[in-house]
Amino acid sequence: MNVRRAAHWVVNLPYFDFFIMVVISLSSIALAAEDPVEEDSVRNQILNYFDYAFTGVFTIEMILKIVDLGIILHPGSYLREFWNIMDAVVVVCAAVSFAFDMTGSSAGQNLSTIKSLRVLRVLRPLKTIKRVPKLKAVFDCVVNSLKNVINILIVYILFQFIFAVIAVQLFNGKFFYCTDESKTTAEDCKGQFFVFDGDNQLPSAETREWKQQSFHYDNVMAAMLTLFAVQTGEGWPQVLQNSMAATYEDEGPLQNFRIEMSIFYVVYFVVFPFFFVNIFVALIIITFQEQGEAELQDGEIDKNQKSCIDFTIQARPLERYMPNKRNSFKYKIWRIVVSTPFEYFIMILIVLNTLLLMMKVSTQHI
Repeated sequence: MNVRRAAHWVVNLPYFDFFIMVVISLSSIALAAEDPVEEDSVRNQILNYFDYAFTGVFTIEMILKIVDLGIILHPGSYLREFWNIMDAVVVVCAAVSFAFDMTGSSAGQNLSTIKSLRVLRVLRPLKTIKRVPKLKAVFDCVVNSLKNVINILIVYILFQFIFAVIAVQLFNGKFFYCTDESKTTAEDCKGQFFVFDGDNQLPSAETREWKQQSFHYDNVMAAMLTLFAVQTGEGWPQVLQNSMAATYEDEGPLQNFRIEMSIFYVVYFVVFPFFFVNIFVALIIITFQEQGEAELQDGEIDKNQKSCIDFTIQARPLERYMPNKRNSFKYKIWRIVVSTPFEYFIMILIVLNTLLLMMKVSTQHI
């Protein structure tokens, strides 16, 4: 009992959680500072000693909490909380990998794959979530919204499939090109051609090849992958350019041959990166609000009363600056400036100015 009381006293010290937070921060910095190229570098050897110290601190923390709370047999024990289970898994895996490192025996060398368990050290920064209430609330919100995300994800996949089928119909077999840009058909793309590197050296002869673009729409799976790459916003201008340059099957690209194909990507961007992303964000916000309302149900005030109190606290008097003398010229100008017709007049000028900017044309011929 004296040991449990001592462990309870240490765990509940005011600076205990702060000390653990500092160790977690230092451990995260050490993970980021490791050299991924040279595993046996001096830097990694030094950081490895620090990792021993961090693992020792987390092990002592786990032991103290197990002594204080108990292991698993009664409510409120250590292993009956998700975050404690995660901490225990990380600590045990790190301890096992260190044990094999320190033995240096043949058994440890044969079981070198166990060292991969040290990858779980990346979970250490998650230990901060349970110690910061706001972070924990956000994490719980994301987890609780997963059940609703599945339904949206099904709709997302269906729309992705629909756009993929449309893309296959539009661009099937049209994303091929010849390495010799002077040849535009598969029949002509044969033999060899000369390549000049730009200096005074002799040109080199290369074999013509009829190749396919890295991202294409020859089947539904490839189309879904291409559309997903377009959705990420990385490299999609090249896919758009290839789509507008697509001509016919077994023929090479021709720049801006079908510029109207850009409408397909405009519609796709409206539906996916804009519409579905906003749905996911709105779902998380709604879940967060529902959690807040659930917390208010156990309180003394309801949601409307809390909103009234927040509005009263944040309310500020409205101020409107105007000339003091109504007969003055300044007051008459002020009346014109704040009037509704004046606002409409300014808006019309802005629209006309925009139209004038759009009408500028370059007359230079290349």
